[in-house]
This record gives sequence, C-alpha cells and structure tokens, in this order.
Amino acid sequence: MKKVNFYLDKISLFLIILLPIGLLISSGVSEIIVILMTIIFLITSTYNKDFYWLKNKYFLLLLIIWISLLLNLLFSENFFLSFPRNIFFFKNILFVFAIISILNNKKYFNLIFIIYLIITSIVAFDICFENFNGKSILGFKSYDPSRIASFLNKELKIGHFILGFSFISIGYYFEKYSIKSLNYKIFGYLLIIFLFIALLLTGERTNTLKGIFIFLAFIAFSKNQIFKHKKIFFTSVAVILIGTYFFSERIKYRFNVILEPIENKGIVEAFKETQHAAHYYTAAKILQKYPFFGVGNKNFRDECAKDEYYNNSYKRIAERCATHPHQIYFELLSEHGLIGSFIIISAIFFILIKSTKIYLRKKNLIHLSSILFVTAQFLPIIPSGSFFTSWGSTIFWLNFSILLFYNGEDAK
Repeated sequence: MKKVNFYLDKISLFLIILLPIGLLISSGVSEIIVILMTIIFLITSTYNKDFYWLKNKYFLLLLIIWISLLLNLLFSENFFLSFPRNIFFFKNILFVFAIISILNNKKYFNLIFIIYLIITSIVAFDICFENFNGKSILGFKSYDPSRIASFLNKELKIGHFILGFSFISIGYYFEKYSIKSLNYKIFGYLLIIFLFIALLLTGERTNTLKGIFIFLAFIAFSKNQIFKHKKIFFTSVAVILIGTYFFSERIKYRFNVILEPIENKGIVEAFKETQHAAHYYTAAKILQKYPFFGVGNKNFRDECAKDEYYNNSYKRIAERCATHPHQIYFELLSEHGLIGSFIIISAIFFILIKSTKIYLRKKNLIHLSSILFVTAQFLPIIPSGSFFTSWGSTIFWLNFSILLFYNGEDAK
C-alpha cells in the first residue's frame, strides 16, 4: 500500500509542478493536466478508502454551485451547448481538493512554490525582454504592437498568467525568507516591484487594474513587520504607474485609447462607443428576457445575434456578439439568471468572507494573495474573461484551492 501511495504522490507532485508550464503551452495541455490530477486524486481516495472531502463544508458549497448548473441545463435555450460545461464543472471541484491534498504533504509544499516563483520570474523577464526587443526569448512577436505575447504567442493573455501566479509566489517568498535577514526582505521588495512592472508592460488594461488592486491590498493588509513603511510602498506604486505611462509609448497608447474619449465626450458617451458597452447592453437585455434562469450557460454567443438586441445608440452594436459578454456579472446574469447567479456568487462570497476572517487571525501572506486574486475576479464593471473557460478557470481554481487550504481546520 505504501508503495502505491508513493507513486501516486509522485505523479501528483509532477502534475502540479507541470501545471503552469502546461498553461504556457496551451489550454489543451493544461486541461489534460487538470483531468489527470482529478483522476489520480479519485484513485488515491478510492485506494485508501479516504473520502473525507465529501463531508467538507466547502465541498458541499461547491456542490451547490454544480447543482445550480445542472438546473441551468433544464432551462438552457441550447441544451447541448451548455451540457459539457455544466456537467464537467464537477471536475473543478475535484481539482480543488486534489491540490489541497498535495499541499497537505509538507515535503512537497516548498518545492511547488519555489518552482512557481522561478517560472513566474522567467515569464516576467520574458515580458520585459519582449518589451525592449520586440520579440520574446523564443522569438514570438505579438500581432498587436500594443500588447505583449511572451510564451503564449498568439494568445494575448500573459498578464492573466502573471496575475495568477506572481502574488501567491510573492506571498510564499515573504512567508519563507523575509524573516531571515534584511537582505532577503529587500530582495523581496525588488521582486514584487519587478513582477508588478512586468504586469504593467503586458499592455493588458483589465489585468493591470486588477494587479493594482491586489498590489495595494496586499501591502495594506500584510503584516506590519514585513511592510513596515506602507506609505513608501503606496508612493512607489504611484511612481511606477506614472513612470510606466510616460516612458512607454506603447502603454500610453493603450490607456489613451480609453482616456481621450472620456476627456472629450464624458464617461457615459465614451463608454457607449465601445464594444464592451455593446456586450453589456446585450447581456442586460438577455437578462430582461430570461430573468430567472438566464439563456443557459455558453448560450450568450447564440442569443446575442438576434435582431431584437440591436440598438443603434450603441456605436458598436453590430459587434455585440462574442463567446461571452466580457464581464463576469453580465456573463452570470445573462446565462444563469438571477437565481443561478445568486447561488454561484453567494457560495463564493461566503467562502471569501470566511477566508478573510481566518486570514485576519493567522496573517499568512500566501492565504492573503489567494484571497485577493479570487476577489479581483469579481470586481464590478471592469471587463473580464469568461468564468467557465478552461484556461482562465484553471488559474482561478488553483488560487481558490490555496485559499481553502489555508482555511485549515475550519474547512472540515
């Protein structure tokens, strides 16, 4: 039995270490890794006859979300479009507890986070390299001159990767090494600034805004002995933002695209001329038509094309259709209605509130980082990726699993 558990543990360790690399290769590779992790977790649980997680209160809360998705299927306008996404959401729940079980092995904990920190730093370096050289270390070049490709090549979302891994890595570094000496602490300060600058240089406005939120909240709510002079760090954030804006024509262009119309026409009129406004308007009208259960998961892409959602007061209304409305609340409300959205948001926010209370007692910075990342995904108004797509959800549920891991005994 010990030998079998040994091999299963080693495979699980290999897979969780490989996960960020899989994300950098493709969503398909990362999805295979996630599926393998869930299979190994189920095999281990069955082999050891240990199904403690079935009684875990957080498992039950996530199970309620899955049940709401099954209910969503019954009211979906296109059952077969919603079916795979809703049915296989259960995989994410198993993925969460698979990661928790791996992190519970203290022998693997340090190795996992050290490798995550190294990989994240390499990606950040590559972002800076591409910013100054026009192409990444591997020779990838962004098809959009205002964005950075890095290791993801044509998928311009490397900022989301940095956002998902940098803060949990930084949290680990400060927890593990900042107490050793002043030099370690100073290196940590330089590291967090380096990763933050890399995020800014990606040119991804939404992830930059989320990064600013996480950075400021991380400093504000961290231990005073680590960030003793917090005003200096807040000032540093402002200097970095202003400096990046004025010294990078590429970044200045990315933000002036938004700022100049607002200055000339005002917020409301400027916003109504954007494609996001067309998405949001369409999602709101879909909610009005299907108020209780929405049009069905993954069904926005079909429903949005109907002529009834055309409104020429929105300049880009002809571009209203997409795979999702590009804002998490509009996605949930249009596809899951008031009832489904309430269940999903309530379950996640309940866990976030509980986790925050635990953090305030225990003050673990990895825990804080995961809480802030999950919270940032639910910031209102600003655009976002789909909550259910495999690549983004893998990063989300990884952070969520770390959040639950640090809830510790309270999770039982």
